[in-house]
Amino acid sequence: MVAEIRGTELSSRVRPRRPWLFVAGAAGALAAATTGVLVVGSLTTPKPSVVAHPTSTPTHSAPAVPSPTPGVSERPETAQGVFRAASVSAIHGGLQVQPGQYLRVAWTSDLLLLGDGSTISQPSHGVSYAMATHAWVIRTSGEFYVPADVNGEWYFTPSSTPVVTAEYGQDAAADVQLQQYLDRWSAAGDPGGFQAGGGALPEGDGTLRGEFLTSLPDDADGVLSWFRSRQGSTSENHHGAMVGWTLMTLLASNAGTGDVRAAMLQALGTLPGSSIVDSRGSLRTIAFDSTFGEPGQAIDVQRHQTITVDVSTGRVSGTSDSTNAGGSIVPDGVGDVRNDYAVELVDGLPG
Repeated sequence: MVAEIRGTELSSRVRPRRPWLFVAGAAGALAAATTGVLVVGSLTTPKPSVVAHPTSTPTHSAPAVPSPTPGVSERPETAQGVFRAASVSAIHGGLQVQPGQYLRVAWTSDLLLLGDGSTISQPSHGVSYAMATHAWVIRTSGEFYVPADVNGEWYFTPSSTPVVTAEYGQDAAADVQLQQYLDRWSAAGDPGGFQAGGGALPEGDGTLRGEFLTSLPDDADGVLSWFRSRQGSTSENHHGAMVGWTLMTLLASNAGTGDVRAAMLQALGTLPGSSIVDSRGSLRTIAFDSTFGEPGQAIDVQRHQTITVDVSTGRVSGTSDSTNAGGSIVPDGVGDVRNDYAVELVDGLPG
């Protein structure tokens, strides 16, 4: 949902279109794009959806969109080949959660906010890139713990205090307005705690993450058919966008059995518009470029979304979403949101 501030007031008239990428967070985690919200009094504050993060803390200061890296092998990789390889690792790789253990997922989310002097919002949720005279990248982070039984109680730590990691178009008055926004965001808080089945997907139909992960078939065709049977009548583009968004969101939680994760990875590989844009060690970043719009809307949005997969484990280490077409106060390559995830097995909960 959109968070807007006019002076000290919040306008909640506008609702964001759901991007088919995940944003960070869930009661802090699980990510976005996109983002859940917290409503306190008259304030609606953006809140990370459920996510997972890489083994090291990200060092980037803005949610940069990966640039293509030339391949080094004689036989060029394909996005579909990457997802197939990752699916094999998901089944036979490590990090299989045993009873009594938890999958610890540390997440970091970098969210872009735009301002036009009177309003602060996420991109195109009140202020567009073209309208923006100021912009800020806001970082939050946290952890969540997934039990062996994904329908059991997931534990979420409180999200960190939001901090500014990059700003464009510095202006004293705008910075004061942003600080008021962040103060209210912090005051709203994210207490963390337990959520049965990992809670529901952001802006979904109320289905819990655990329900998805235990109901999905264990083959790619079955996964796609399962989603189609639940979506009813919709355009082919819209159906593909929704399926992709849901798959990325579920995969970014890094939860579920190897078979189900493998099926989701292979199903994602069948969606059109994909390409490899970065290759580092065993990590591959796959981009999906699409024109996205809800049925009945006259204006479509060009989206560039990415998912970074470790082909040696089948786990997801990052996602991003960008509608930045360039030519604005925001530098090219800085997108709407970037999420990073680090995953490890632990024998208990913190504290």
